[in-house]
Amino acid sequence: MSIILTTPEEVKEIVNRAVKDALKDILPKVIRQASKKEWLNTDDVMEYLQCSRRHIQYLRDSEQLPYSQNGRTIRYHIDDIDTFLKTHKTKGRLYRN
Repeated sequence: MSIILTTPEEVKEIVNRAVKDALKDILPKVIRQASKKEWLNTDDVMEYLQCSRRHIQYLRDSEQLPYSQNGRTIRYHIDDIDTFLKTHKTKGRLYRN
């Protein structure tokens, strides 16, 4: 076991580098989470999923996409949309000639 003595400046540089590396990995995800809306309307979901209003209706009717309704207003929780996308993700196919 060896002991390395460093100056306060070297310690500060090591800590700064470690913090920068940690923030570089974590910060983009935190910003995305903070900036997205929690509840989306049908138009928002259509844009998010890149599909038609009728397809959103089909996903609701087939109980694939959870939603909340108050009168005629329908809202979808962003976490439910993300879960839907993750559960319907498939591996791409490689075509060979």
